[in-house]
Amino acid sequence: MLPDYVLSTTPSFSPIVGARSYAGSLIVDYEDGGVDIQDTSEGLLYQTWKAAITEDKTTILLSADNKAEYTFITGTEITEVSLTFDQNMNPCVAYVEDGISKFYWYDTSIPSYDTLIINGSTPKVFLDDKRNSQTGNSDILLFYLRDDNLYHGVQRDRFLTEYLLASDVSSDLISVVGMGKDWRVQIHLFIC
Repeated sequence: MLPDYVLSTTPSFSPIVGARSYAGSLIVDYEDGGVDIQDTSEGLLYQTWKAAITEDKTTILLSADNKAEYTFITGTEITEVSLTFDQNMNPCVAYVEDGISKFYWYDTSIPSYDTLIINGSTPKVFLDDKRNSQTGNSDILLFYLRDDNLYHGVQRDRFLTEYLLASDVSSDLISVVGMGKDWRVQIHLFIC
């Protein structure tokens, strides 16, 4: 969570920990997760999960060491993917299809999966704190860029409110977001 929905006044760079530390590619992403989809019996730090776009750019595949690769999203011209899981181990994916940023997530108020269109580029998503003790406080954070600005949305308000985090960002790409070794949210931008 970002206190008061703002960045800290003094940047605090810290290495990203867990599976997110392998992230940074647009077509493959890694995230810590549970034993299986909708199985939190061993917590959300049990194993590394992978989301990958197929070579023909029509499918996002999910897999883990003890789980076979399976199709999660199909479409056309999928060029970016970012994976996380909610507190119930439902996969949530931010992706770009045909140049349009989208977010596919499980909305408990429906209850069903829903796809949001994101007015921005290079969407990245992650569950900020996966420790068992923080289930009630954790939140999925969604980040994206638009018009040289960095924005984010949060699960607790169903991603309906857009929060401006930084203006005049000299970047066209968010390379990775994750939890730092110092337990602070890290947002790594590719500086142009």
